[in-house]
Amino acid sequence: MNGPGARTATSLRPLSPAQAAAGATPRVGQPSPLILFGAFDRHNLGDLLLGRIAAELAARLLPGRELRFAGLAVRDLRADGGARVEALAELAAEWKPPRRDTPPPGLLQVGGEILDCSAWEAAVMLLDNAGAARAIALYDHDPAARAAWARHALGVPRGLPYLAAHAALPPGTRSVHTGIGGVGFAALPAALRAEALAELRAAAGVQVRDRCTRDALAAAGLDAALVPDPAVLVERLLGAEVAHHAATGEVAALRARFARGYVAVQLAAEFGDDATLATLAGELAAIQRERDLGIVLFCAGRAPWHDDPDVLQRLRRRLPDPEAAVIAASPHVMDLCALIANAALCCASSLHARIVADAFARPAIGLLPGGAPQAAKLRAWLDTWHPPRRHHLAASGNLRALARSVLDEAPAERKAQAVRLADLAETAARAAFARLFDPIDPEDKTP
Repeated sequence: MNGPGARTATSLRPLSPAQAAAGATPRVGQPSPLILFGAFDRHNLGDLLLGRIAAELAARLLPGRELRFAGLAVRDLRADGGARVEALAELAAEWKPPRRDTPPPGLLQVGGEILDCSAWEAAVMLLDNAGAARAIALYDHDPAARAAWARHALGVPRGLPYLAAHAALPPGTRSVHTGIGGVGFAALPAALRAEALAELRAAAGVQVRDRCTRDALAAAGLDAALVPDPAVLVERLLGAEVAHHAATGEVAALRARFARGYVAVQLAAEFGDDATLATLAGELAAIQRERDLGIVLFCAGRAPWHDDPDVLQRLRRRLPDPEAAVIAASPHVMDLCALIANAALCCASSLHARIVADAFARPAIGLLPGGAPQAAKLRAWLDTWHPPRRHHLAASGNLRALARSVLDEAPAERKAQAVRLADLAETAARAAFARLFDPIDPEDKTP
């Protein structure tokens, strides 16, 4: 999996002792843990992957430090390649240092679209599909009831719950937000914007992943560093694990079945109308005929308001030869990455499916689901980090023509861009981790 320009496991050297130390007596006391906080308490490719990336960075930059995964709810997603997740509110309330001289923990907000994720959205996405349907039926029509139910369900009073409340953390905790997004931040009610700005100003560092978010925060008086989404490091940090998953299990079977290659296709639930599916089926069938490729449909996120497996079933039935298409079953985040990394072409509405494809220098096309928030995130990312000629965004009706162009591109430019973004993200990670724990030595010259 490690292509040209990929780094070895030793390229991310640990921070210097001064950078990595925790508090005034680092060599006497027990190092304090690092809390990784994110939306990896429900199934979604991007959020699970961001947790894995953050943990790998911590293992390399701060070796030996205990890691605690925290979300809004207690969950165990290890079967899907995620983590055993604690509820941040409970973790913070019950925090007891193992020794008197142990400093407070550090908290790394690992990324994601957290600056415009409301409590209602967060609470629904933590339910199963049946529970989500009941909650939507009961409360979606009544904003006040919706907000009250969300506060009760989450046990958190804030309107943007995936933005950690500094006052609720153990005293002295230093927090850093890395690669976060909020393309809808400017449109939030004033009270929510004020809540977010107060928390961000209390942080030791704020890094955002797109210009739209950076500019909205700047307009509100907060300067944030612009950095790539940490998931661009997936090939560099997790390439060997992805290669293992590509050689075993479901992905290996798909590669054997479609020996000439396959198109990996992911759709948000917003693609579920009949006319859109009919058009998409015709375009995929044409690509299949022209290139002699199989089609593998997959869900990037199985939490509510992400992907709908029924939409994939309906798309498959509309193909001229449904038997030449397969719906991937595995929800494991490394299987999803392996599926994308070995595709002849990836067509996806998911931001992180696109980021993974680009990280492995695979031909990729973004699918636009109308005016859905997913489209805004994807556009903001591409506008920030890719030239317009490489946006490769397909609206209904132009996928076939765009696929011809993308598949005929020379791979060298894709590989160079993947390396460039990974280098930038690696530098940003070092800066973020160095801000988490005191003291930071101004004379340290570690690159």
